[in-house]
Amino acid sequence: MLVALFLNILTLYSQPKAIDCDNSIVFKATVNYWFSAWDLIYRDVYKLNKIKAVEFVFFDNEYVYSTSNVTINDGTAVEGPSLLNLNLNWRKDVHDGYILLPDKTKMPIGIMAFASLLPNENDRSFIVMPLPSFWKGSDVNSNTLGLSNLLTGIFIHEFSHTQLMQSFGEQLSLLEKSMNVNMPFDDNLIQHIFQKDSDYVKVYNQEVDILFYIIKQEVFNKELFNRSRVLMNQRHKTYFKAHYRELQKVEDFFITMEGFGQYSMYLWLIHPKGGNYNRQVAIEGVIKNKKWWSQEEGFAMFLVMDKVSKSKKWTKKMFSQKSATITSILERRIS
Repeated sequence: MLVALFLNILTLYSQPKAIDCDNSIVFKATVNYWFSAWDLIYRDVYKLNKIKAVEFVFFDNEYVYSTSNVTINDGTAVEGPSLLNLNLNWRKDVHDGYILLPDKTKMPIGIMAFASLLPNENDRSFIVMPLPSFWKGSDVNSNTLGLSNLLTGIFIHEFSHTQLMQSFGEQLSLLEKSMNVNMPFDDNLIQHIFQKDSDYVKVYNQEVDILFYIIKQEVFNKELFNRSRVLMNQRHKTYFKAHYRELQKVEDFFITMEGFGQYSMYLWLIHPKGGNYNRQVAIEGVIKNKKWWSQEEGFAMFLVMDKVSKSKKWTKKMFSQKSATITSILERRIS
């Protein structure tokens, strides 16, 4: 089974209200803006200029727009946006409330945003996301960011997965097969297993609270960071054993994937040519209600990393064929 990374707070399968505002011109302008946002962070902040192969699936209430020959086998060619080194040929077609994804899965349209590896192709992934009119029709918004900035951030978050999962995806698939847990193997796996264990939740909250406290301080506090790591190691030793012994690796992968998505969104929100928000507002806009553990702790770790070392010094490790996890990068930088 492929590892699909969903933006959990917005994965609601519901039909939106009818709204008549999208067409090919709006599609191109919207996606071009999202591409430009990623391009800004990727080249201006991360100092990189080559993207791994991705297929795109966007849709509104009537049409699906895609670069995938599986999703649209015989549609209408349309002019679409370009992104760095990717060779993109866009088509559109009318959908009937369902979309055939590039991995040949048929899925009902709804409020969703996710990325996944193509089966048996560890060098190619795809991303699926509705266009703004679809979100508006379902009354999705953000009091902190507004809908436009929220959707741009969601795209950046999910697109970041496409650039990391080609390194992490195969390893996660092997872990999924070895563990054989009776629940969805996704970024919320550990949360689903332990969220009703009050002792586990208490320790987890303590380590994350320390990380966010460190972020608020002017100077990096190594002693506090080490305290958070001690709590994490104790949690792993106490709970990640027997059938769950591989959960430490699983957690490491998912907090890296989700944390990097949140961090990339944050970087665009604070960039003068992006959202241009102040740092604290951007953090609040990203973490929202602190509902999802992997996003919360992962984001906190990347913000700590931001205090220790500027991103251009370590992000190449994130995008290499053997991507480093955030915990390993942090430990090396701090030690």
